[in-house]
Amino acid sequence: MLILLLSRHRFWIKFIAYWLVGVFISLWISIFHVSPVVAQNGPEQCAAITQPLTPEEMGYAQSAWNYFVDNVQESSGLSNSAGGYPSGTLWDLGNYLAAMNAARWMGLIEQAEFDSRLNKFLTSLGELRLFEDTLPNKVYNSATGEMVDYGNNPLERGIGWSALDIGRLLAAFHILRTCHPQYSEWMAGILSSWNIAASVRDGMLYGAAVLPDDSTLLVQEGRLGYEEYAARGYALWGFDAPQAIAYDPFDFVDIYGLQIPHDTRDFQTTNANNYVVSESYILDAIEFGLEGDQADYARRVFEAQKRRFEDTGLLTAVSEDNINQAPYFLYSTVYSNGVPWAVITENNELHPELRTLSAKSAFGWRYVYPDDPYAHKIFDHVKDTTNSGRGYYAGIYESGLYDAQPPINDILTGNSNGLILEILYYKARGHVPMLASGSAPVSVPTVPAGENTGDLPPPPETASNSEPPPSESAPAAPPPESAPAAPTEVASNPAPPPPTESAAPPPPTSPAGITVAAIAPVEKPRSSACSSVVSPLNITDMRYA
Repeated sequence: MLILLLSRHRFWIKFIAYWLVGVFISLWISIFHVSPVVAQNGPEQCAAITQPLTPEEMGYAQSAWNYFVDNVQESSGLSNSAGGYPSGTLWDLGNYLAAMNAARWMGLIEQAEFDSRLNKFLTSLGELRLFEDTLPNKVYNSATGEMVDYGNNPLERGIGWSALDIGRLLAAFHILRTCHPQYSEWMAGILSSWNIAASVRDGMLYGAAVLPDDSTLLVQEGRLGYEEYAARGYALWGFDAPQAIAYDPFDFVDIYGLQIPHDTRDFQTTNANNYVVSESYILDAIEFGLEGDQADYARRVFEAQKRRFEDTGLLTAVSEDNINQAPYFLYSTVYSNGVPWAVITENNELHPELRTLSAKSAFGWRYVYPDDPYAHKIFDHVKDTTNSGRGYYAGIYESGLYDAQPPINDILTGNSNGLILEILYYKARGHVPMLASGSAPVSVPTVPAGENTGDLPPPPETASNSEPPPSESAPAAPPPESAPAAPTEVASNPAPPPPTESAAPPPPTSPAGITVAAIAPVEKPRSSACSSVVSPLNITDMRYA
């Protein structure tokens, strides 16, 4: 009996001792432990719809989502880059992932459908053959998963990889692991099978291209705008590219009194275009948030388009887009390769007669600057006109912008519709970026500003990030008198003559060393020969599509 009592006594002594130790440890943790700052929103933030879409906006979202209902391959779960065309790049696949996430939280699809779509997508993505067993090929047949070229022709070897496209997919993956953490390990496993480090060198992003002799050449990718965006995608997964994040090398050009930032590596010196377009700034705004100089630069790019409208009466919202006629893809720019308002091909051939009012850009500026009257004006012009019900067409040709039946650039793409869904989700979340502040590095110059700007004067106050007052003298934008009647068959729309404005405004007084030249008027649709390279190219500077 005595032994039994002693045994019980020792048991209670141990129990009390362990309990006291546990209490002490808990108190110590609560007093002295500092929890790390989490640099991303959690799933609950993704579901926080603080400004629900209006019934009209839900109609826009449903139409944009219908593109993916119609253009995701049943066999693979991968999306088409354009309506009915079974081909896609990693950028296109990133668009689909971001669109799928937006559709889920806006209530367009239920969780079961989201899971089914994402499971099939990730299974196929993980099974794709890699270029040289290193990174995904630039483009795949979305139905079969085969490596192809841009004409969708199967190629055993592939055509290389695009670091910019990889950056887009990495940003979309991070959005998904933030909003759907149950898929984090699966996505991390896919990325671990890729040699992402092979696309980062000396702090810059590098793609790969196959030369005519079948050898592989690594080439630096990216110009101001998309380069910084893609590098932020890399940074989210621990791959730092500080030179790509930085704005350098860059300069400013005066357009309508605004100092517009542009990359100094242009087509004439590096065989790559330094186009300034809307989309890169819109993507940064809705995903990462506009921070630091980026907020100011985005506002300037938007303001320049507004001032072109005030000067010409032509609604302006420019970006790159597929088009429904030759040459089939164009960059409508604020500035490119020394020319304001240039409309160019990848080879820098000019097509000012094919400038369009971009639907995705109009949507983007409308919700990035919700209080700006001009942002509403461009949005109102596209919201119904380009809505097919099964997706949004890419835009409206400027030549017939105010016709009763304007010539529509009636091509459906995953890029336009995916971005429109992301934009509407951004609005539904109360204009809050999808990724928390501080989740990725902010772009800054790496050399003193004066060395980058050529001692340009500071931008005018209206170009600041504060909301400028709307112009009281903006014209009502009547149709240009010489605008041709809309064709009866939009799909076969011939290249229309240009509107009765010069393709560039009268150049303002420019600082020494910068010349802003106007594009000569074009009497009928024609292409310009691409500019000759004025200095020999070295291996690093060579660029490929």
